[in-house]
Amino acid sequence: MNKKRSFSVLYMFVVTLFFTSAVGGVQMYNEHRIELNQQVRLQKIVLEVLDIPLPPGASNARVEEIFQARVQERTDEKRTVYVGLEEDGKQVRGYAFPLQGPGFWGPIHGMMAVDPRLKEVLGIAFYEHSETPGLGGRITEDWFQKQFEGRKLVSVEKGERYFYLRAPGTADEANEVDAISGASETCRRLEVFLDENLKDYLAWLEEKRKDGTLPSRSA
Repeated sequence: MNKKRSFSVLYMFVVTLFFTSAVGGVQMYNEHRIELNQQVRLQKIVLEVLDIPLPPGASNARVEEIFQARVQERTDEKRTVYVGLEEDGKQVRGYAFPLQGPGFWGPIHGMMAVDPRLKEVLGIAFYEHSETPGLGGRITEDWFQKQFEGRKLVSVEKGERYFYLRAPGTADEANEVDAISGASETCRRLEVFLDENLKDYLAWLEEKRKDGTLPSRSA
């Protein structure tokens, strides 16, 4: 009787160990894949705002290859910047940096790129948010994001902002873009934190370019 009980206990232990190990292995594998996919997704966003083209249907490996050849990541205690390079791998194409701030329902994450002189927007992308689909969630749509491309970054006076989101169809100044109809709160908050992010990063980039920490002409 004791032998049968011991065998049963041992059997259940081995079976439990096997399935626990199998589940753990699958979880670790999936976590690695998720992490890799998130990394590649971010790389695509950086390349997009820097206007560095990817081949149609580029594989993850190809995205990583182009990113490694055309982008240098620089960080300090608080900030991260991606230095985009031209095809020769030497001339600086521009700088990309993350955007983050509170939306109406939760944090909004994005990425912006500016030219090497810090005078013009190359591209912008909002890629993570909790805004209402069909309303504030439309900040990810191309028509909204493309409004910023090529916009000049003119020095602002105290109390002014780099960009203002105006009622749809009324934006007519160089620093104005059309807001999203029915999403006034999302646009109002986006206007505020976009300006805060720009002022912080542009000042930091200018400082790092002057002291030689960041390449400004060639890498």
